[in-house]
Amino acid sequence: MDVRLNRSDFLNELAPMQGIVERKTTIPALAHILLTAQEGGLRLAASDLDVSLTSSCEADVATTGGIAVQAKKLIEIIRAINGADVHLKEEEPQTLTIKAGNSRFKIRGMRPEDFPTLPKVGEGAQATIPFADFRRMVSKIIFAVSAEESRFQLNGALMKFKAGGMEMVATDGHRLALVENKGLEDGPSGEDVSEEGVLVPRKALQELQRFEGEGSLAFVRGQHHLSFVLGRRTLICRILEGTFPDYERVISKDNDKKLIFDRRNLADAVRRVALLTGDRARAVRFQFEPSQLVISAANPDLGEAVEQVPCDYSGEEFRLGVNPDYMVDFLSAVETDKVRLDLKDENTQAVGYPVDGPDERYLCVIMPMRI
Repeated sequence: MDVRLNRSDFLNELAPMQGIVERKTTIPALAHILLTAQEGGLRLAASDLDVSLTSSCEADVATTGGIAVQAKKLIEIIRAINGADVHLKEEEPQTLTIKAGNSRFKIRGMRPEDFPTLPKVGEGAQATIPFADFRRMVSKIIFAVSAEESRFQLNGALMKFKAGGMEMVATDGHRLALVENKGLEDGPSGEDVSEEGVLVPRKALQELQRFEGEGSLAFVRGQHHLSFVLGRRTLICRILEGTFPDYERVISKDNDKKLIFDRRNLADAVRRVALLTGDRARAVRFQFEPSQLVISAANPDLGEAVEQVPCDYSGEEFRLGVNPDYMVDFLSAVETDKVRLDLKDENTQAVGYPVDGPDERYLCVIMPMRI
């Protein structure tokens, strides 16, 4: 292997690999990036067995070949060196020499054969969506994805295509976020995916959010894997198995109290009052009164906090226990200046909506807490 390439281009394609590479693993190969010199350029690949990412850089290839090198050190070296170009050469078996400017490094590597075999998606349902729309949709639901490994079917988001648009839903059992967008450029072809949708793992969504670039994101569903293609990059992830909850039944349709708030004022007030909640008992009290919401928290070890937020409510007084983190996550994801909370009583979920948002539909369900 003997290649020369632009340092900046190389670093741009290396950076997204950091999130894929396993830092704490008993399988050494998963801490490596596979570099393959082939006609036309240098191919890069990283995998943790569930999510893999491949990309490429234009390069002047003198000799083809490949080597897997420790990802963290490679990225640190390329980031630290000076010079516009980088020279990569395997001068000794399983040893990569890196030259740039006045610098010269040698790092030990592994044979390409010892790197995990990357999955292939094959033929399947396909769709295309503007990447900016996709990334914005992910940002509005990813906070609701469950982090509990025991609830594996909730460790990702449900992605469904329907009527020229795409819907994404996530829930951890305490809250639910749903966003629907009509910006699909090219609808599904092949097998119809609109009925049940597909479960995309949290890590895949997080890494896709970190992608930079414009253009369209192409989606292909295989039998066991999904692929997302943006420019040179292809991310492939394993489809989560399991049945996602019937989320439409979770969304309350008869909340008759509809209150509109200034989003930033409400978010700031909730954050301030939450300062006096404990690490274990994360709960604040929402007391709804005519023309105002009184937010309060009491902690026997810390003290009390109370704040008033104006709103256009004229009904009877009632209280609601809310996890402040859940409310702030929703308010942070909303893009509009105003938000609406649909409520019923202290035992019923709160449903938040943006006022005049850009999406076909966006909502967040937050279950009440006992306080």
